[in-house]
Amino acid sequence: MAVFKTNNTKGAFPDSSYITAREAIPEAIALNELVATQSVVISGDAPRVNVPYVSVDPTANVVAEGAEITTSSPALNQVSFGTHKIALLVPFSNESLRYEDAVNLITDSAQKALVAQADHLFLAADADTNGILPTGVAKIPAATDSAAGVTEVTAASKAKTLDAVLDVLAQTTDKGATPTAIVMRFSTWATLMAITASDGRPLIEPDVTASASPMLFNVPVIFNSQVPANVILTMSAADVIVSVSDIAADTDSSAMFTSDSSLLRMTMRLGFGVVKPERLGRVIVPAK
Repeated sequence: MAVFKTNNTKGAFPDSSYITAREAIPEAIALNELVATQSVVISGDAPRVNVPYVSVDPTANVVAEGAEITTSSPALNQVSFGTHKIALLVPFSNESLRYEDAVNLITDSAQKALVAQADHLFLAADADTNGILPTGVAKIPAATDSAAGVTEVTAASKAKTLDAVLDVLAQTTDKGATPTAIVMRFSTWATLMAITASDGRPLIEPDVTASASPMLFNVPVIFNSQVPANVILTMSAADVIVSVSDIAADTDSSAMFTSDSSLLRMTMRLGFGVVKPERLGRVIVPAK
C-alpha cells in the first residue's frame, strides 16, 4: 500500500498530488464491490450527490403472436446524500525524508488513519445535529410498521445456532435483496465459530473458519473492526451507493519552519446513501 514512496530526498512527498482512493486506500470497506456500488467520483468540495435509480422495475408479459404489447414503464427515483470531508495532518522532520524507511512508515500510517476513519464513517458513525456526520450503515434504524429501515433480527439469548443469520438473509432476499457480503468484527465471528451442535461438532466447518475468504450460507464474510460489537450486517451492494473523491495530498514546511519540519496534509470526501434499507440486514447477537 504505497502512495508517495520514493528515494528522492528533494521531495519524498510531492508538493501537491491527487491519487484515486481505490489506489491509495483499497482496504476501505466502502470501496469493496461486495459491500457497495461505486458512483461518481466527487470533484472539489461538492457537498451532495444525487444518484438516479429504478424504484419499480417494468413488467414483462407473455404475449400472443401478433397481439398488442402492453407498455410497462419503470418508475425512476433518486437517492440524495451528503458528502463528508476526512482529513489528517501529520508532522515529520525534514531529516526523516532522507530515509526511505521513514517515508514509508509515515505514508503507511497516514493511509491506515484514512482507512480507519472512512470505515467508521461508513459503518458506525452516529448522525449529529450539525450534519457533519451521517448515520453509519450499522446504525440505520430498524424497519417499523410506519417507517422504512434495515431488516433486523435478534438472535435468541446466548444463541447456539446460526438461525438468526439465515433468517435475516431469507427476509432481505424476499424483499428483493441479493446478499453480497456478511460483515462483522472478527470477535463476533469467533463467537459463531464456537457454536457447536448437540454432538459437539462445530456448526461452521473448520475448512470455512480457516479459509482466507470464508463464506457463510454461500455469502462472503468480511471482517471489519468498525462494526459494532455483537452485530452482523448482511449487505446488498446494489442497494448501497458510495461516492468518493480523489485523495489530495499536500506538504508544507513554512508552518514548522523553526523546527526544521514539515506537515503532510491528506484530505478526501466520502458520501453514501441506501436505496432500499429493508434489503440490508442486521443480526443482534446477545453478549455472552
